[in-house]
Order: sequence, then structure tokens, then C-alpha cells
Amino acid sequence: MKKLLAVLAVLVFSGAAYADDAIDYAKQIRPIFAQTCYKCHNAKKQKGKLRLDSVAFIEKGGKDGKIIVPGNAAKSDLFRRITLTKDDDDVMPSEGDLLPKEKTALIKKWIDAGASFGDWKAETADADAATAAPADAMPAEPQLPKVSAADGGAIDKLRQTGALAMPLAQDTNLVEVDMNLVGAKIQDSQLALLQPVNDQLAVLNLSRTSITDEGLKNLENLPNLRKLHLENTKITDAGLAHLKNLQNLEYLNLYGTAVSDAGLTDLQGLKNLKALYLWQTKVTPTGVEQLKTALPNCQINTGWEKPPETAKAEEPKADAK
Repeated sequence: MKKLLAVLAVLVFSGAAYADDAIDYAKQIRPIFAQTCYKCHNAKKQKGKLRLDSVAFIEKGGKDGKIIVPGNAAKSDLFRRITLTKDDDDVMPSEGDLLPKEKTALIKKWIDAGASFGDWKAETADADAATAAPADAMPAEPQLPKVSAADGGAIDKLRQTGALAMPLAQDTNLVEVDMNLVGAKIQDSQLALLQPVNDQLAVLNLSRTSITDEGLKNLENLPNLRKLHLENTKITDAGLAHLKNLQNLEYLNLYGTAVSDAGLTDLQGLKNLKALYLWQTKVTPTGVEQLKTALPNCQINTGWEKPPETAKAEEPKADAK
């Protein structure tokens, strides 16, 4: 029996370690592609007939066939190309610097693990439809706001923290900043570096950082912010009060924070909010229903299979004497 329990313990530990070590495409691989590959493999330019801006196109491959063999990086043309020497005609990226070893290693690990994309589908809601519809039948893409170019010095300072700072897409000055990979090293003081790119900031990932409610004061004036990750941070209801003016916010992730029903009231005015994640927070079914009433077009994901019981359990009856 002891041997059986020991074996089970090893299996459980191994499974937990594997889960913690899993590669998140949207947070770890997609930023690499966006920064180095999209300029040659996007909706407007497909070098080698290859696009990398949606799951469907990545799986389809280019003129030479599929570029990824899930579970086997050694047989994947994508991995072969990103590890070639600079003077090789097949090297990717073909312009600029080669990918550093830590990034090629991350891509290898992702492919060897099965090349899962998780919930990520595409850069735009209709990108996957291109595989089934002719180009002239495609609906027009949403028009991004026109803003001036971000200050290069400000972008450099953000990158010096270890964060990724990159263009949101082709032909726009909007930017995406991802501080998730730096994690706990990012504190409130680093958020002040966002101020010079207030107008250009469209996507901001602060998950697993050490930011506090006080630091979110730096996010109060971001007119073009569309997507905000705050999962697994120390944010509480007090922090959400600094987000109520983000009128263009469409996605907000509060998974693993201490927000409650009181904080949700500050989100009721975000009429463009389309997706809200509230797993492992202090919100109740009552608070969620009130927010749904205020934001009927928002998909609110609580992670509940069924709402938790809110009524107090009956006190046990005294034993009859």
C-alpha cells in the first residue's frame, strides 16, 4: 500500500510540475511572432505564402507545406528556419537580427509539447474566415484609431525593464506592452513608464506582477486601451476604481485577484467591455447578475460549474436528550 501511495504521489507531483511548466501561446509565443515575424507574414504581406496571424493560417503553412509538426520540433520547418545561420536563404526572420537562443528554445519547447494555441484564435475576429471565403467577400476590419508614433526613448525604457513593447499590428502606431514575463520584478514605480505612451497603448499585460491598487492610478488616462491583464496580482476593489474611465476597454482579466461585488460596480460604465474573467475572486452570483444587467453584451466568465451557495448552512440541531 505504501509503495502504491508513493507512486501516486510521484505521478501527482509530476503532473503538477508539467502544468506549471506549460507554454502559454498567447502570452509567450505570440509576442515573439508579433515582434519578429508579422512584418513578413500578415494579412497584407505573405512571404512564401505564409501567414502567422491566426491558428488556421499557422496550421495551413506556406508554399512549401506545413511548418509545424506538433510534438516534434526537429521535424518542424518553422524551428529549422529560426535556427539557421544568418547567411542562409531560408533563415527566419529574413530581416533584422536572429532570434536569441532563449526564444528559439521556448518555441522548441512549445512545439515539442504539442503546439497548443489554448484559447487564442487570431489577431482579428474574422481572420480565420479567410480560409473559407475569398478576399473580396471578407468584411472590413475594424478601423483602429489614428495616433502619432510612440516616443522611441519611452519604448526603450519599457524594454529595459524586461518587458515586451511592440507594435499592435501592421500600419498602426498603437502598441502592446507585456510585463508578464518579468513577473514580480514589476512594481508600481515601473508603471509610471507607461505615461509617455498613454495615447498609443492598446494592450497591456500586468499578470503576475507586483503591482498594487495605488499603481493603477497610472492607467486612468489610457484612451485607446482595449485589453488589460491583471490576473494573479494583488489588485482589490480599490484598484478597479481607477479603471472606470477606460471607455474603450473590451477585455479585462481579474482571475486570482481579491476583487468583490463592491468593485464590480466601478465596471458598470464600461459599455464596450466584451469579456471579463473573474475566476477565483470574491465575487458572488448576486454581484455577477447585477453586472450582467448593466453590461448585457459582456461575456462574464466566473469559472463556476454552478454558482456557489450563498445561503448560510443550517445550524445542526441539538441532540435530543
